Amino acid sequence: METIKLLLADDHLIIRDGIKLMLKKSVGIEIVAEANNGAEVINYLEKNANKIDVILMDINMPIMNGIEATQVISDSYKNIKVLALTMHAEETYIINMLKAGALGYVLKEAGTDELISAIKTVANGQKYYSNEVSVTMINSLMSDNKSKDSQLSERELEVLAHIATGKTNKKIGEKLCISGRTVETHRRNILEKLDVKNTAEMIRYAIENKIIA
Repeated sequence: METIKLLLADDHLIIRDGIKLMLKKSVGIEIVAEANNGAEVINYLEKNANKIDVILMDINMPIMNGIEATQVISDSYKNIKVLALTMHAEETYIINMLKAGALGYVLKEAGTDELISAIKTVANGQKYYSNEVSVTMINSLMSDNKSKDSQLSERELEVLAHIATGKTNKKIGEKLCISGRTVETHRRNILEKLDVKNTAEMIRYAIENKIIA
């Protein structure tokens, strides 16, 4: 496996030093650049985009925040993956960061193993959310849809929320205490009800129609 090359964006040097220490002995991950804010990230990418695979992006930074920078990256550097690494577990931050194009969202209280797992998952083009973030997203989903005349049942909405966080049928089944076969049945029913062909279209439909954030 090729080394995953990271750009670390955070306006606190002590945080950057701590993350570098956490990842120092990790195999296959290398921090090749740092930035104090989103503007520095974009300036670096203008000349060095081919050197970066994943950006660890803080949210609250001066000049240009992480959400604004992520939107630029999503629009102009589609091969670069953004993993939010932040102290904010609030729904508004999560929604805005994911809408901007972040592929993952991890809280700074995460341990070394989780951070490494998140980096590798995102580098492979898959979604990764901390457990706390997943819970916030699902609670938001269930709350928002109580007042909506949704096509989907409450269980189907719950399954859809887990699908949106990138979990497999087996993992979803373990979370909901149902079999993977039952999850697959729910998945097929969701596809049919939403009249879409695959998981990507399912998630896109759900976001566009505000079924999920």
